[in-house]
Parts: sequence; C-alpha cells; structure tokens
Amino acid sequence: MKLPRPRWFLSIAFITQFLFWLTSLLLVIYVAATNQHKESVGLYSALLMGCHLTNFYVVYSFLVPRYYNKNNKLLAAGLLTLIIVLTYLRGLIEHQFTDGSYVLAAHYLNGKAGLGGVLFAEIFIAAFAFLLRLSLNYEIERARAIELENLHLQLELRFLKAQMNPHFLFNTLNNIYSLIVIKSDKAETALMRLSDLLRYMLYESSGKVNLQKELNVLYAYIELFQLRFEQDLPIEIINEVDCQAEIESLLLIPFMENAIKHSAVGVQPESTVFMKITSPGKDKLNIYMHNTKANPPIHQEVGGIGLVNIKKRLEILYPDKHELIIDENDHTFSIHLTIKVI
Repeated sequence: MKLPRPRWFLSIAFITQFLFWLTSLLLVIYVAATNQHKESVGLYSALLMGCHLTNFYVVYSFLVPRYYNKNNKLLAAGLLTLIIVLTYLRGLIEHQFTDGSYVLAAHYLNGKAGLGGVLFAEIFIAAFAFLLRLSLNYEIERARAIELENLHLQLELRFLKAQMNPHFLFNTLNNIYSLIVIKSDKAETALMRLSDLLRYMLYESSGKVNLQKELNVLYAYIELFQLRFEQDLPIEIINEVDCQAEIESLLLIPFMENAIKHSAVGVQPESTVFMKITSPGKDKLNIYMHNTKANPPIHQEVGGIGLVNIKKRLEILYPDKHELIIDENDHTFSIHLTIKVI
C-alpha cells in the first residue's frame, strides 16, 4: 500500500523553491544589466541560471534521493565533481562575457577573489538544495511513520473487536439455543434482536455513534439475556446524559457482558448489576458499572473479552482522554470510567 506524502510540506518546498529562483533570477538579471552590454544580458543571464538550475536539481532530485544514507561516499564524490565542473563552466562564462569597462567585470576574475566568489555561489546553491531535500525526506518519512502507526492501531482495534464479537455472539446463540430446546415462543423475538445486533456490529459500529444507538444495543443485549429466565433480572441502567453525545461504538457492551457473567445474575438470587451514565461537563462522560460477585467466583474462560481487552481498546480509542478506576473486593466489583467525548 502506497502511503501518502505530507502535502503541506510539499507545498512549502514548492513555495521555497519558487521564491529562491525568483530571487536568483532577479539578482542575475541585475548583475548582468549592471556589468554587461545590453545585447549580452539575456544570454549571460540564461547561462548563469542554467548553471544554477543544474546545480540545484542534480543535488535535489538525483544525488540526495539516490545516495543519501545508501552510499555517502558516492554522494560526496558526486557533490565534489558537480561543484568543480560547474565552477569551471562558470569561469568560462565569466571570461567570455567580461568587459573591463564595467564595474564588477573589471575585478571579478582577477585571481583568487573572483574564483572564490564563483565557488562560494555554487557551494551555497548545492548546500541549499541538499538541506531542502533532507528536510522534505524527513517530513515524508515522519508522515509515513505516523500513517503506519495509525494503520497498526486500526488493525489492532479490529483484532480486539474480533475478539469481542465472537464471544458475544457465542453467548447470545447459546441463549437462543436454550429457548429452541424448550420450544419457547421467545426464540423468534430473540432471533430478531440478534439480527438487529448483527446489523449494528457489521454496518453501524465503525467509529463514533451517538449514545442512543449504543444504549439500544445494550438494551437489546440485556433483553436477549433476560429471555433465558422467567423472573425479571435485577439489571438496571440509569442514563442522565443527552443521548446525542457521541462515543466509540461497542464501548459499553463489554462492561455489561462482564458484569452479568461474573455476577451470575439470574442464577444466584442476591446478584445485581447496575450501570449509571452521567456527565460532569460538556466534554466528559462518566460510566459507572457495579456488580456483585458470584460465589464461588466465575473465572474468565479462554476466548473471553476480559479487562485486558477493554483497557487496550480504551488506550487506542481514547489515548490520554480516559481514566479507568477499578474497585474490587470479595463481594463486589466496580468500574468507574471517565472519557473525553470532544
């Protein structure tokens, strides 16, 4: 998969080159107009700009991309050869157009001073091209690293969801199977609820959803679980938040599923499950989950969700935007989750 380049930095690089060449062209024309015959200004300027462009883009588009961090000796040799050749060509151009009657030309190539000026100009252009290309390469690699990290997090999140969904479906199918075995009329209703849940998981559970959708899924899950029992189960949800608030999809089901399972609600008479959703501010949600513990304790089976999965999902979905507090004793288990929703 081809990863995108940082467009904003490509734009900056283009603008930098445009301003650099505009300044260079104006400077070359000014020097030519000041020190050359009028009929020579155009040719002289074109030859100098040709040398500058060759210098810049051989370094920028060829030497650095091909040899930097791959063969630095060849890079150094290429830079040195380029500067020597262009300095020699620049010397020929200056000698060809020099006229002693003009201010700069009278002293320009008199010995080392003139040669030093040409050499400095070529080194400066090569160094500028070198640094600009390194900056661009750095931003491209940084953008790719960020994109790869995001892709890794997305794949990891999909894996964590895949761990959850089969476990959830397994429990639900067990519930429906038990209804079919006893030939209960509730089996048809259970299948409809399961269909709704599957539709949500497959087509609507990507990214953030409003709280109402997540609560509907939660109520459907509880209803499916309730179908196994004749008596009303002591499972309570209190929501004091505007249901248009958005949270990551499939965030609440793991808490409810674990609470129901480890409380043995419906099996042990004193078991209870309680969830309360509040908002201490416009940008925060508090989710409080409390359940009694089964006696003897129910251990997490292989393939279950578990708190490790839940914590990992929170780290991916709400990095530095959540706080999870777990309070546990011999008889009860509580989770207090605070998330920033904006």
